[in-house]
Amino acid sequence: MQRIPLIIATLALGAWAPLALADAQCQGPVKDGNTWNLVCSADPSDGSDDSDYQCDYELSLTNAQGLTRSVEASGSVSPGQSGVILWSAIQSDNADIVSASIASGSCGL
Repeated sequence: MQRIPLIIATLALGAWAPLALADAQCQGPVKDGNTWNLVCSADPSDGSDDSDYQCDYELSLTNAQGLTRSVEASGSVSPGQSGVILWSAIQSDNADIVSASIASGSCGL
């Protein structure tokens, strides 16, 4: 008897699964010339929810002097947008950035 509620719950969640496939993500940071950019995009909306995605990331930067620093990058991306720059920098602590990576973070509704 307890299997019936479980089956119903599983079917209900399965009906909502296509909505969960829409996503937003950021790539990089990538270097464009001498500028580092965190570039984000979001899948097109299926029409059920046109809310913007909120992206919050922590980046790890290393400059030419070998100093490593963490910085926060955040912003919003609308469904269907691509190439949105949430963070951009050339220098950290008065020296050129030589490497940058995402330490943690994600985008969500």
